[in-house]
Amino acid sequence: MDRIQTVRNARIRGANVPVDLILSPDGRIERVEPASGRATGPAEIDAGGMLVMPSFIDSHLHLDLAYSLDLVPPNESGTLAEAIRHWERVKRELTPDNVCQRAIRAIREEVSFGTGFIRTHVDVGTSAGLRLCEGVLAAREQTRDLVDIQVVAFPQDGILQDPGVLDVMREALRMGCDLVGGIAHNERTDDDSRQHIDLLFDLAEEFDRDIDCHIDETDDPYSRCTEVLAARTVERGWKGRVTASHVCALAGYDNVHAAKVIRLLAAAEVNVVTNPGVNLHLQGRFDRYPKRRGLTRVRELLAAGVNVSAGQDCIRDPFYPLGTGSLLEVGHLLIHADHLSTASQIENVGDIITTNAARTLRLSEYGLEPGCWADLVVLPVNSMHEAFRTRPAPPAVLKRGVRVSR
Repeated sequence: MDRIQTVRNARIRGANVPVDLILSPDGRIERVEPASGRATGPAEIDAGGMLVMPSFIDSHLHLDLAYSLDLVPPNESGTLAEAIRHWERVKRELTPDNVCQRAIRAIREEVSFGTGFIRTHVDVGTSAGLRLCEGVLAAREQTRDLVDIQVVAFPQDGILQDPGVLDVMREALRMGCDLVGGIAHNERTDDDSRQHIDLLFDLAEEFDRDIDCHIDETDDPYSRCTEVLAARTVERGWKGRVTASHVCALAGYDNVHAAKVIRLLAAAEVNVVTNPGVNLHLQGRFDRYPKRRGLTRVRELLAAGVNVSAGQDCIRDPFYPLGTGSLLEVGHLLIHADHLSTASQIENVGDIITTNAARTLRLSEYGLEPGCWADLVVLPVNSMHEAFRTRPAPPAVLKRGVRVSR
């Protein structure tokens, strides 16, 4: 892996002329200057007018699940419920080493497509124990020169339905997990779902951690966990520190109630993460025509000032048989799924997988300004529109100024 000193003749979003990015020895962007000429040495990259962006950010992934499709029976119904059942059986037998090797494969794939930051959820509980967590944490350590990874301790089987899971989550946080995860809608009753959310905030306060909760990942228009999460965020003083992942039921609410929930999310400064590939695949399975698309209301959330980012979610597992780890593909699907077809909307999708996602992960020193880390992706196109249209492999990916993929 080569350390790069200069990226010359780069096209960056919002600039009318090519620029040179001068990098410091410690891997930061030192200066951004008008382009001065061709690259002259091995420590320089000549972008030749190609688009240069800060690394893509995958806001929602499950590295413990990656490439596990061959380990489980076929998901004949294609539903979330059947996928959870198959995964519940197989995870009892998985070893940390098996999880680690599959996770590393997925990480390397994501990096090759320009991803520099990942937030991954890892299944912890009384059946999974900490074995999956051990595997993902080991994979993070082995790939730390390629990518930054935040790990969410995720109680896939619920909290009230899985007595003892809170102690397992506590140990996962002590081991190195960064965030408290949840799955509030996956409880027996509405009261249990509300208690689930309260317990997440108790644990987050105990460890002073942010929360990223799977929530209302269902077509059921009566699943109302998101508004409870947002209300608790305000009440518990956790504004800006909570992420609501999926939020599919919001698409099924009547418009008046949906508007109320969106206003509450904005007031609570809750981030929303959409996972277009997986939710297009899983949701609407019980619908006859017309079928719902299954995603949350991305355009309406953005218009209300809610920070929205996107994730791959799954790569070849019982929940989703496809997935490559390309955030350009994720954005491409989102453009289709929510009719984001104008030039400004397509540019906004570029933000969803970069700057919006940086807010979700609460990253500092991210971007193309002097002083930011030189976490960069070079794309052989001249615009964000062409990047999503063609979804090319990047000629170069840099992490802290070091070329980690070509």
